[in-house]
Parts: sequence; structure tokens; C-alpha cells
Amino acid sequence: MIFIPVLVVGWLLVVYQLVNKLKVGVVSYLIFIYFCSLFCSAILYFCFGYDERYMLQLEPLIYFSISLSLLLLGFFRFRDFRFKVIVLNNIKTIKFIEWAIVPFTFGAIVFFLSHALTMLSGDIEANRNAVAAGQVNYLSEMGLINSIFSLVSNLFVLNMLFAFLNLTEAYPGASVYRSLVHLVLSTVYIFYIMAYVGRDGVVFWFMSLCFFYLLFRGFIVNRKLKFLKRMAMMLTIPAFIIFMVISAQRFGGDNRGGILIALLDYAGQQVLNFNDHYLVNPPLANGAISFAPLVSLSSYLFGADSIPFNKEAWNKVFLDEGVAPWVFTTLIGSFMYDFGRIGGLIVISLLSCLVCWVLRDIKKHGVIKFSDLILFILLFQVSSWGVFYYRQYSSFFYILSLLLMVAVYKFSGRTRRVFIRKLDDLNE
Repeated sequence: MIFIPVLVVGWLLVVYQLVNKLKVGVVSYLIFIYFCSLFCSAILYFCFGYDERYMLQLEPLIYFSISLSLLLLGFFRFRDFRFKVIVLNNIKTIKFIEWAIVPFTFGAIVFFLSHALTMLSGDIEANRNAVAAGQVNYLSEMGLINSIFSLVSNLFVLNMLFAFLNLTEAYPGASVYRSLVHLVLSTVYIFYIMAYVGRDGVVFWFMSLCFFYLLFRGFIVNRKLKFLKRMAMMLTIPAFIIFMVISAQRFGGDNRGGILIALLDYAGQQVLNFNDHYLVNPPLANGAISFAPLVSLSSYLFGADSIPFNKEAWNKVFLDEGVAPWVFTTLIGSFMYDFGRIGGLIVISLLSCLVCWVLRDIKKHGVIKFSDLILFILLFQVSSWGVFYYRQYSSFFYILSLLLMVAVYKFSGRTRRVFIRKLDDLNE
């Protein structure tokens, strides 16, 4: 039965490639991410006897396949051969943000790098456990400074966006040097996660880099693309080494085989864990896990008594069944925790419809406005990073910041506009 979601996503990938005229783009990449994860799940299940609590059952796998299909189908509106123009309005504000974000990002790198070096010295696994248990809280003691730099770190996608915009021909004041600066600064997210003894920052940074490359490659001449690839490789290699060091210390045991299995588990555990969690059927968290700030805000605005969410009691429901509650189950699992099975399907459907709406101008005119581009970046990030879990649960103010940008550029009225057009030769 493990092959049900594998075959469903594989079929979606084939269908999309056919309607996209066999071009490999951002949506191909998104579907391929999930296909690779599910393929790793099959390898874990058949070759390594993955220790799921329950036998794989049809109902959770069908639910998972339907939910994931609903999510991915929303992106089918994007066609690489139709995507021709990026429209930048209110260009003065865009340039202001481009310059203003530089000193803040540099400060965040310095701030988190110093903490990362401390946490990655000595016993990495012990340090990670101490952070998870709340025994070490250097960063939280920094208060407002930590909050500001955490927000800046999550906004690394803007650094990546400006890195690629500066490689296009029509972007005002385009500069290869500024592109390099923003690309280097985008690594702030890696240092931010490292400060908590985490390795996910490397994965998410690289996933984002691939997204922007596939989105912008048709707008950048070959000479600059080659430069970009060289610079990206220079940043990726040391980041990958850091990822492997943390993986070996935290999960690798004493042999290479242990590291390889740990990496395979990292990539492919999701649907197997989802099967267990679906069958446990825990009580609804009513948004308290993934959307805690919104729950608190709604309670304040409507004067309702807020019932504190007891995470320990919720975890105990899983532990009593012999199931670990802190494992990856994709964003489908995350939404199921908060809203239940039906509610999770509704949230996924709404997310898919929002993606369709954002891509409306690409389907009709081959154009995407800057406000829609920012929203598309956010939605793609939620969906692609969601191969692990709903990662943005802890990034409320980051989401709020991007939505504020969307609103500003959506309603900025008649301002100076810049049209960045795809090159005649698609650099493929």
C-alpha cells in the first residue's frame, strides 16, 4: 500500500510535465520533492523495516494521497512557457527595501553565528537536547534583539529575490556585485537554525535557492547564470559539510551506514509517520499548534476565554499508543492536528485555491505582479517545506510581514512600473 501515494504523485508529475510541454520548472520541482520523499519512504519500508507502530492501512494512505493531490493541483495553473513578464510597481519602495535589509541581515548573521559557534562546540547532541528541554536559552534571554534578528533571518527569501533581480537586465540599477552580496546574506537562515543546533536551515536554504533559480533562469543571460552557479556552489559546499557534521553527531551513530540510514529517514519518514498519527486520531488542537498567535489574537478580539493548550497531555495521547508525536508528517499532518481530518482537507483546499488565484494573471496574460510574486513565494515555501511539516508555525511575524508587503504593493495605485521580460533564448 505504500505505493499508493508514490504512484499518485508520480502520475501527477507525468501529467504536469505533459501540460507544461516537458519543461522543468518550479512546479515540476515541487512535485518532484514529494515524489522523492515518498520514494524514500518505500525504500525505508521494504529495505529497512521502518518501525511504524501500526501496519500501513488503506484509509490514511488514501487520505494522504487526496490531500497532497489537492495541494499540488493548485500549482498546475503555472506554465513555464506562459510565464513571460514580472511587473515591479512602486519601484522606489522596492529599492528602499533592497538597501534597508542589508545592514539588518548582516547584523543577524553576526548575532546568530556567535551563538551557533557556541552551540556547535563540544557535544552537539547534548547541546541540542539541552535546547529542546529548555535548559539552555541564551537566545531567548536577548529579548527584543533576538526577536528582530529572528524575523530578519526568516526574511532571507527577500535577499534571494534581490539577488536574482539584480541579475536581470531590466531591474533598475542591476548589479552583479549586489546580487552576490544578497546571495551571501541569504545564508543568514542557516546560521539562525544552527544557533539552535539545527540542520534544517541548510536544507530549506538550498530548496529556496533551487526555486528561485528555476523561476528566474529564463530572465537571466547565460553569462550571469554561470556566475550565479559558481557562487551558489561555493556557498552550498560548506553548508552541506555543516549539515553532514550535525547529522553525524546527532543521528549517525558510530558508522557510515548509520548516517546514510539517518539521512534516508530524514527524507522519507513522513508518510509512514502520518499513517500512525492518523490512526491515533488525537484530540483537536484547534489551531494551537500551528497557528497559536492567531488563536490568542482571536480570543483577545472576541473576548473568548482562551483555554491553554496542554502540549504534554496531547503528546501523552501518542506516547500511550507507542507513537512518537514529534516526528515529520508533512504539512498535511500538521493541519490534521489542528483542524481534524475534514478540517485539514478544507485548509488544504483553501490553500490550493489561493495558489490558483495568485497565478491567475500568468494563465491569462503570462504576467505576474510584484504583490502576487511575493505571495507566490510564500505559498510555494509553505508547500515545499511542508514535505517535512508546517514549518511556518513559528514564523507568524514573518508571514505577517510578507502579507503586509503584498497589501502595500497590491494597493499602491499608479506608480512607476518596471517590466522584466523573459529573454528570447531561454538559457536552457
